[in-house]
Amino acid sequence: MRKNRIYLGIAIVLLIVITAATKFGGGSDINDYADSAKFFAEKYDAKIRTSHSYLYGLIHAPFVGLFDSFWIFKITSLISLLLIVYSVYIISNKDKRAPWLMLLSPIVWYMSPWISPIQLASLLFLWGWYFIKKYDAGKDIKKNILYLLYSGLLIGLSWAFWDGVLFFIPLLMISFFCDKKLIHTLYYLAFILIGALPRFILDQILFGFAFFTVLRHITASLALTFLGGFYEQGNLSGIGSFILLIIFFPVFTFILFRKRIFSENKKTAIFILLSIILLIINSQIRFVLLVAPIIILSINKYLAKREYLIQIAVSLIIILAVINPYILQIKYDLGIGEEKGAEFESFARNFNKIALSNKFERDIIKEDINKIAEEYPNQTFVVGNNNDNYRVLANLYWGGKVKEFVSIEDYRLSFEESPTISKKELCSKVKIKERRDICLSIYIRKAFNDDTEYGSIKYGISFDDNLKLEGFEFVKKYDKLSVFQKINK
Repeated sequence: MRKNRIYLGIAIVLLIVITAATKFGGGSDINDYADSAKFFAEKYDAKIRTSHSYLYGLIHAPFVGLFDSFWIFKITSLISLLLIVYSVYIISNKDKRAPWLMLLSPIVWYMSPWISPIQLASLLFLWGWYFIKKYDAGKDIKKNILYLLYSGLLIGLSWAFWDGVLFFIPLLMISFFCDKKLIHTLYYLAFILIGALPRFILDQILFGFAFFTVLRHITASLALTFLGGFYEQGNLSGIGSFILLIIFFPVFTFILFRKRIFSENKKTAIFILLSIILLIINSQIRFVLLVAPIIILSINKYLAKREYLIQIAVSLIIILAVINPYILQIKYDLGIGEEKGAEFESFARNFNKIALSNKFERDIIKEDINKIAEEYPNQTFVVGNNNDNYRVLANLYWGGKVKEFVSIEDYRLSFEESPTISKKELCSKVKIKERRDICLSIYIRKAFNDDTEYGSIKYGISFDDNLKLEGFEFVKKYDKLSVFQKINK
């Protein structure tokens, strides 16, 4: 018992050290959460833009503002992951093998440095699943309603922090309510909405519409999955992505679908199967964290000693591959992933493009923007040439001497008649001699309350050697950035 605790402690310390030491802070969507925290801390010198909930950024804002740093996100990530490990131990009735299976799950090591609400959302979702299982197995009506309440509130709060939970909620309800009374299903939906109230209230305060970020995320996700995105990013499915994703599932996940085990865990097994189908459509490795604890708890008691050891051995091999880019990024920039750095997937996909450097790109950009802010204080800068380059500078700069970083996209739109940024249209296509087709149009436009005086902007910053705007001439080249000045006509 004592040796087990020592080894567990060593593994936890190693996880903490790698998370704290690596310069990597996450890939997809990290700016959405870090930027919103900086925005609420009143340290963000730009207009905010995110397709996700603002709630996770809000709860981190006081610490971000106090320390002028995003370190708090790594701390909360580790706390959430370790609480998941402990929760698996508790839910398994303190089975000594369960915390090892969870702690040595590759997805834990993959997600530990990420600035993301998925870790916290997965913890809440795990307990939501636990209580829905208690509800399903219980026979005491009063207790069942309480279990339903606890589960709904936790699932709702999980969704309040991370939008991705919304796509798993129907799968959970299909799995567990197919044989339940309709009134219980309605109760559960109501409890979920109550759990998500912090998000709805925040949206109402910020946008005047309680479901603003929910609708925004749904439309963005559907456009990305089925139409390649509003900005033609391409979808997230594909055999390569799914193969990389599937290795993060526990090796013996498949035993859930053996006849005896399936019959004993039917509803959870159906939920896992539906989740796997969802992840085929939307193949993002980080999503595995939501279901991995549930899978481990479901298969743990069925693993023979030999299977348990195989699971641990395979996990250790995958973990070594997963942490390799993180360890490299303690001292070196990999030359891929731009200023964010690279995780396992981008590392594997771009292995032949890796170029080690002892100076990180984000540090170079920081030095450049600090020099620019000193030389051109209290100015508004239009930033290009990519539409979201301004977010990189707003994220990295903490000096307080910049008035605003403006997107080159917004600058162009300010001089055009149409404020529409992107438009997607879905139409029927009748096969008979019908006079009408039905179309649904969704579009993004510039904010109605944009009060930036674009005509008075004097300077531009580009990540390239040119700025793709008429009327600006080159002034000075820094290590990464270039400054341009507007020509007075």
